[in-house]
Amino acid sequence: MEGYTLPSGFIVKELCIMFTNGEYNIFLFQPPVNRYLSHVEQRTIHYTTRQLNNLSYEDGDIPYEVLHHVLSKYSDYSIFTFSDVVTKLIQEALPSSKVTNIQTLGFNMPTVLPPPPCFRIHNPRYCALAKCIEIKNFINWFD
Repeated sequence: MEGYTLPSGFIVKELCIMFTNGEYNIFLFQPPVNRYLSHVEQRTIHYTTRQLNNLSYEDGDIPYEVLHHVLSKYSDYSIFTFSDVVTKLIQEALPSSKVTNIQTLGFNMPTVLPPPPCFRIHNPRYCALAKCIEIKNFINWFD
């Protein structure tokens, strides 16, 4: 999951769901409707877009308001993620699901990731798909 960590909370921009067979779904969310952004938050989004993930805040084909509905489609799966912020967000959306932050299993996300088969030019370290691949590789190794 990629997005914007702001003083007012995390905004999800890109979500990658990877299955054990290596297939994946990527969702790119539109900005939340009626969300006020302070000047500092606007600057943070601008920096993140230009320097890290190359995801324009205005891009997206899925309304932000259906994020929880999208996540609910995966409630029967074991969910592995990286970061406390994402773990908390998913656990709040899916309270009966098992969500594991793989950092608790000893995983550290590499600072350099290989380029994934992605649809845009960007730093793989800030790509939901690249992170998904690393998480899947770790879980396969861990099992």
